[in-house]
Amino acid sequence: MIRSWQEPCPSRTITPPRRDRDGGFSPAWLLIQAARLSWEIRNILQLINGMRLNLGEELQIQREASDVLANAAHATAIMEARLPLAPAWSSGPPRARSIFAQAREAGTDPAEVSVQVAPPRPTIDPQIIAEVKAALRDDPDPEAQCAGTTAKKDRCAKTIVKGIGSEHCSVHLTLAERRRRDNLRAAQDRQSRAVEDALEDQRLSLATTWIDRYGRRPHRLELPSPAGRPRQVASLPGRTEFKADPEELAILTLYASGWPTLCPRSAEIISALMDCPHPTTARLAEIAAAQAPKRWAGGEQWLDSSIWDGVQPPALALPAADQAPELDEYPPVRVLRHRLDDDQNAWRRWQTGFATLVEACDDPPVDTMAELLAFWQDIGILIPHGSDAGQPIWAVDASLPSPWRVVYTRGTVVPAPVLVTTLDWLLEEDVPVDDDLPPRELFQWILTSGGNRGDRTAMLTGGVSSSPA
Repeated sequence: MIRSWQEPCPSRTITPPRRDRDGGFSPAWLLIQAARLSWEIRNILQLINGMRLNLGEELQIQREASDVLANAAHATAIMEARLPLAPAWSSGPPRARSIFAQAREAGTDPAEVSVQVAPPRPTIDPQIIAEVKAALRDDPDPEAQCAGTTAKKDRCAKTIVKGIGSEHCSVHLTLAERRRRDNLRAAQDRQSRAVEDALEDQRLSLATTWIDRYGRRPHRLELPSPAGRPRQVASLPGRTEFKADPEELAILTLYASGWPTLCPRSAEIISALMDCPHPTTARLAEIAAAQAPKRWAGGEQWLDSSIWDGVQPPALALPAADQAPELDEYPPVRVLRHRLDDDQNAWRRWQTGFATLVEACDDPPVDTMAELLAFWQDIGILIPHGSDAGQPIWAVDASLPSPWRVVYTRGTVVPAPVLVTTLDWLLEEDVPVDDDLPPRELFQWILTSGGNRGDRTAMLTGGVSSSPA
């Protein structure tokens, strides 16, 4: 039987003042803040646990520390609420347990007061909770013995299945009782999934808050979430349909094209464009630099920074293979070394692939963020949207060209080996295929002598191009 986790706790919340009577920091307030921060760390660990990391041991240690701080914060709430306490019967640790014991000894209930360490849990669809309540049945006696008999005609010694109004254990359930049990399990599973989805959304929101609080370090995996539909969840009363403005739709188009996964540090550019959809180059650089104030002194330093700044290959924190043979014989070390080598090779392929892509687009090498912005402007990702004091204002093109199309239209004077290497890399990176420009036709055009600009122009304008001979 599952109790609804949304049932309110019959207690009053205590919020101690930040300052004590002497004007100093209130110890109770500081302890509650420490408990809240510990709760946040615990949820961050739960969010990233399993993402190529096994943090089970760290999560268990943090859970214990979080519970200790929560108990200490609850004890301070009892002290702040001036609940009657018995004389201190212990001056040593643990003090929180001592306060709870003193309150019970004086005849008061520690549950009368609480502190708001964690934010309220998000609500879930009331229909899901109603389904669980409708599937529950009262038990005549939760510890009753099963009314069934064994093969030897003896009374079954097992207890009944609880929560479905049953008189039998799981082995001797009748058809109606089995149906009620299955209905209850299905309703409880839906409730558990809804609760987990709600908590996952809360942890994602907490992670976003942490990124905004502590700054962003550029990394390839740190792409900002696209401004699209959230994960499908149960509908709530008053929920409105998703509507995106033109700027958000343009960002979605940018994601669909595959450009963000190809260009290093594109996350910083996209985040700045989401904050200011129509910036000048200087304004965009200021917003991007403000995302990590401890890293960049201003927009000019951000523009001059390397596109690979903060994007580094994994460090091999292991001795060379021929220097520690005893380590190489240990299976986990072999697996770790293999993974690190794979990640390092993947980083080199990404760096080489991006440089080849720029060359295939007939553009000069891109080394700084200013040159990356110029590259985006040259290939049509950023288009003019007016001007401000003589400086052009940029916006994301809502119909920007795909990487395949840019390579096809701009690769006229580029050597064929460069184009082949670029197309191989686009396929390796799983860049979304352009429906009007299949990669096979691009390869065929490169490897044969029948391609000409007329064929490419016809294809880009929607005409039917003849297949190269």
